[in-house]
Amino acid sequence: MTTHDENPITRTSSKRMAKGILIMVITLAFGAAIIVPFWQTMIHNPPIASTLKHEEAPPIPSGTQTSIGTIEGVTKQQPKTSANVSTPPTPSSPTTTSPPAGATNATTGPPGAPLTILQGASVQGSPDFDPDTLTVKKGDKITVTNKDTLPHTVTSGTGPTDPNNAKQFDTSIIEAGATADIETTNLNAGQYPFFCSIHPYMTGKVVVQ
Repeated sequence: MTTHDENPITRTSSKRMAKGILIMVITLAFGAAIIVPFWQTMIHNPPIASTLKHEEAPPIPSGTQTSIGTIEGVTKQQPKTSANVSTPPTPSSPTTTSPPAGATNATTGPPGAPLTILQGASVQGSPDFDPDTLTVKKGDKITVTNKDTLPHTVTSGTGPTDPNNAKQFDTSIIEAGATADIETTNLNAGQYPFFCSIHPYMTGKVVVQ
């Protein structure tokens, strides 16, 4: 058989058809050999995607919420999470710092033996303590008054390099116009040099009898 232009039409031969069928049969047999042994396993273990569970949205509560509770058909309102609630901090007790032995920064009770830091004492060479040597009895209180415009201290010892400085007493910082007390109850009879830790050239001496 030919076309209108007299070219022959190619037809599939019976041999080629048999070869095609054989290829299809072999392919199907190979697939069956893979699927059949694992058929039961595939049934009992479906793909992961088929086991996913979709969570349903919680039901919307109905009814009316009141300030004293809920009425019928109303779901009780859940409390807010702790992330949205700020608890005010519990006030802590004030921290007190114990001064060195024999010294306190607050004047309590009647004033003791006066020791004055003179105005202009911070200028080196100027009069600084009045008196320079203060004599008291053991147990007497010394009241230090700062009349200068700068802060000062009354610290036991001969200076910053003295390894025993501040061991007997130390008023710490006394602001301008402020006062501080030195207790001598724990001091033995003797002489105790002192200085200003801010201006070490300011010196004096306490004599305990």
